[in-house]
Amino acid sequence: MSQAQETFSDEHRQFRDTVRRFFQREIEPNIRQWERDGIFPRDLFRRAGAAGILQAGIPTEYGGGGGDFLHHVILHEEHGYSVAGASMGGGLGIDGSGYVIYSGGTEEQKREWLPRYASGEVIAEACFTEPQSGSDVAGFRTYARKDGSDYVINGHKIWITNGTLCTMLLVVCKTDPQGGANGMSLFLVDADTKGVSKSRPIETLHKGCANEAEFFFEDVRVPAQRLLGGREGGGFKQVMSVLNDMRIAEGARYLAAAERAFDLTLEYVKDRKAFGQRIFDFQNTQFRLAEMKTELTVGRAFLEGLLGKIKNNSLTAVDSSMAKLWLSELEFRVADQCLQFFGGMGYAHETPISQIWTHARAHRILLGTSEIHRLAIGRSL
Repeated sequence: MSQAQETFSDEHRQFRDTVRRFFQREIEPNIRQWERDGIFPRDLFRRAGAAGILQAGIPTEYGGGGGDFLHHVILHEEHGYSVAGASMGGGLGIDGSGYVIYSGGTEEQKREWLPRYASGEVIAEACFTEPQSGSDVAGFRTYARKDGSDYVINGHKIWITNGTLCTMLLVVCKTDPQGGANGMSLFLVDADTKGVSKSRPIETLHKGCANEAEFFFEDVRVPAQRLLGGREGGGFKQVMSVLNDMRIAEGARYLAAAERAFDLTLEYVKDRKAFGQRIFDFQNTQFRLAEMKTELTVGRAFLEGLLGKIKNNSLTAVDSSMAKLWLSELEFRVADQCLQFFGGMGYAHETPISQIWTHARAHRILLGTSEIHRLAIGRSL
């Protein structure tokens, strides 16, 4: 995996080394057992917090590492590049919800919650998608009504990353049914609050150790102090203000996973023989590898430009959509071709390329489907 010198500093590279060592020591030796268990342990977040890799881009006054958003990007990239990262699904990267609090929370909310994110005490995820509605915000049915000094939440959310591990939820609710996107609000809800229930992990095609779950909210009472930012109507904007950057971090993960798939495949075809010669020595193999290497190099240059826009605060929503679309589709194209080179072994779960391929297929759907992003880009033209 290559990195442009002008984008990442020496301190960033040191952080990358720390994250990669954490994956190699704490995660990769245990991943097969966690897959058999169907879940990785909650304590992993505590260990990650102790290693200083959670909330590394949040200021130290809120318990973070005092770095910048590129630290969050690096955490995502190392998820992608690790042979265990695909199996973990969202894994440790869900600390993006902490950036929502940092961006839109009150001072009191930031000081209460962000240090607990950084230590791994709190595991939280934004609850956005509903069974009847994903990208269509107008179709959301989860609502919160004011009742004295509290709000009462009723509704249903699905595809909550690390759902069975979460201790806190950032729930997007309608507070003004007629307000459209401007009628949405965000609430900080403890997962064990009365009226909150969750499903068992949703069994997916992926079959790693990630666990997505559904959450149900039945007359869930939360104090008004848990309304993010202390005002109604800002929920959609609060999420979207962070989501554009988050899609770039996810895109970095997609690209890193594609680069790891390529590296694994190059090693395999140089070792595997068929019809008296290495698979690498067939012209078709070299042509396909040449195409993938070129696409990965172009993808890396594209990502570097987007990271530069984040640094100078010029990233647009269209940039974010193009990143999500291009990098997720690139990841799947590369993973699919790489799996083909592995032949029957590529179909075996014990071969890392199978996990990379399966998760790459999901990435074309998560954080907005490719079709939604094509629509967003098209409307901007």
